[in-house]
Amino acid sequence: MQNKIYRFKTTIQKIEQIAPDVKHLVINTPQAFSFAPGQFVSIILSINGEEIRRPYSIASKPYPESLELCIKILPQGKATPTINKLQVGDTLEMIGPMGHFILKESSYDKNLIFIATGTGITPFRSMAAHLLETGFKNKITLLVGYRYEEHALYEHEFTQLQKTYPHFSYQRILSRPTGNQEKGHVQKLVEKNLDLTAHYYICGLKEMVNQVKDLLLQKGIEQDQIFFEKYD
Repeated sequence: MQNKIYRFKTTIQKIEQIAPDVKHLVINTPQAFSFAPGQFVSIILSINGEEIRRPYSIASKPYPESLELCIKILPQGKATPTINKLQVGDTLEMIGPMGHFILKESSYDKNLIFIATGTGITPFRSMAAHLLETGFKNKITLLVGYRYEEHALYEHEFTQLQKTYPHFSYQRILSRPTGNQEKGHVQKLVEKNLDLTAHYYICGLKEMVNQVKDLLLQKGIEQDQIFFEKYD
């Protein structure tokens, strides 16, 4: 069933700086608003008389009357400098939900491997929590790559999910670690966690998505086991 798309005005309930260049926003939604984990909404801005839309994956489970967004602030971007100035209580115009990067029916009886870099983790925060809390019994593995440790997102939450649900595994790797931490890209974790029968969901910038997709195909994963969303 397709969720209805709304264009609506919303109030910002909460803003939290969760990484040096990433903000977490909690906003109101219309009473009838619903979405599937993995979908996105677009923020509509008017900048110098021009209407600009920027899509952001929904970071939360399907809560009634609110949702959460994870927004990377790009200093040279056209829209995020404006978003960066927003404060609690400010009004935003939104449209959504939209997007087809949602769990396929065929995935519900499979082990799931979620693969992301940076803010590509956002839809998986929504998917993983929703699946686990609604009784999904198969194995869920979340693999994430970052440059630096301070860029890791929602680390405490995923660590807690791992403690609560033995069939959920969270693993992350840094390309520029400090100290004795393992160094590498997310592809290194993918190779360590290969499962020929699992379904793979990939989210991030297109270079990473294409590289991981090619790696999976080389390792014998079928095309119809791989689903992805590119952020550029």
